[in-house]
Amino acid sequence: MRITDVKAYPVSFPIPPANRVALGIGTAIKRDAVIVKLTTDEGIVGWGEAHHGRAHTTVAKLIDTTLKQLITGMEAHDVVGVWEKMYRYQLASHGMGAGACLAISGIDMALWDVRGKALGLPLYKLLGGSKKPIPAYAGGVSLGYQEPSLLIEEANKSVDQGYKAIKLRVGDSPKKDIQRVRAVRKATSW
Repeated sequence: MRITDVKAYPVSFPIPPANRVALGIGTAIKRDAVIVKLTTDEGIVGWGEAHHGRAHTTVAKLIDTTLKQLITGMEAHDVVGVWEKMYRYQLASHGMGAGACLAISGIDMALWDVRGKALGLPLYKLLGGSKKPIPAYAGGVSLGYQEPSLLIEEANKSVDQGYKAIKLRVGDSPKKDIQRVRAVRKATSW
């Protein structure tokens, strides 16, 4: 099963004002992503997502040009070989550094999707895992360096959605971190 095509779709869309969240680095006003479509000669299509690195069109262009040229015709089941070739000819020798890592990740994800579809197996089995429930938590960049009252407001949105745990961003200063963690813990009272 050979790789016949790779296409990256850079997408960006505004976040409506009512749905915007305060981030540790500012307020998110849009979301960017790079969706990767990898097609094989057997008609199997794998999908992946490359992190945008705040340059979604650049990451997509790297996939659509340089990386696509490197891997077209390669065996789709050879995930390690495909990754190694992209690494050797793009990242290790020259290139965009972090941008190449971002682009490679989307292709790698799409290859694993192809493998799972071709073999009729879910990804966790391909990776040697077993099916078991994993509790989800809310958080990420939106629960950051806000004042405690604003952070509590953001945390309560997650609590109202049914989350039993949240992830807070720390590293501002020990004193402020402790104040925020204590305030959120008291307000959420799981």
